[in-house]
Amino acid sequence: MMGGGRRAALAVALLLSALAMLTGCRGLPSEGRLHPTVFPPAIQHKGTLKAGIDMSTPPFGGSDQGRKAGIDLDVAEALATRLGLTLSVVDVKPSDAATALATGKVDVVMSVPYTADALTYSAIAGSYMIDGPAFFVAAEPSASVAPTLTLDTLDAEKVGVQQGSPAYWALTSEFSTQTVTVFPTLRQAFEALQQGQVQAVAGDAFVGAYIGRDMPSVRYAGQVEPATPLGVAVAPSNTTLEDAVRSALDGLAGDGVLDAVRTKWVGSLPGLQARATADTSASAPPTVSP
Repeated sequence: MMGGGRRAALAVALLLSALAMLTGCRGLPSEGRLHPTVFPPAIQHKGTLKAGIDMSTPPFGGSDQGRKAGIDLDVAEALATRLGLTLSVVDVKPSDAATALATGKVDVVMSVPYTADALTYSAIAGSYMIDGPAFFVAAEPSASVAPTLTLDTLDAEKVGVQQGSPAYWALTSEFSTQTVTVFPTLRQAFEALQQGQVQAVAGDAFVGAYIGRDMPSVRYAGQVEPATPLGVAVAPSNTTLEDAVRSALDGLAGDGVLDAVRTKWVGSLPGLQARATADTSASAPPTVSP
């Protein structure tokens, strides 16, 4: 799943270095001397945070040289350490998040979108990334900026999308399926972009930025539609864990850990503009990372 070779290894080293400095300077507990701040019944097992992560969605969750890796792994690890806990990762698909929380299979679920649907089965204890559909174009490596695209300025007949993705539905609802070039995967759409078969690609901003690390000519070119905050979900009645997670995420944001994780996986992808959401819950999450 995870490519990038030397650049990925360097990014990992830089992140670990940053986390080590934060550990020593700002009170983030280091491994080997954890002091739990949350206990059962707020968590299922003493000393352990069980985090549900979809392990089939790079760069959020997957494997790198046989080891679990991704944005959600890094954030969950930092979160657990901040709470004085060790991390246990459980593979949980988005469709199973409600059941996993309700049955106690996990204590938290990562990358839950802050939407009305998610709030029907969970409390979202703070967001840590903002993601959504975006446009990408091919540009000369020497070009300082890429042109900005919008749905209003788009030549839809020359735009590639991944079948069934949010970007696919956004474009086909606007232009119809006949005017969009569909590919099985976003990577294949990017390859077609590099080969000049399409003039732009629309797809998930984080996934696209991650794939684009191996394609120097591919550049971010604007949002397809407003993005959505992604947060840490807990069972709706678990206010103790909700408060602890929210405080820990705020600390990780203030210490720069969340920014370091974002940069590690998606590089210089600009901050995305989130859609305005009504406060449908007393625990509406703060936006803690661009």
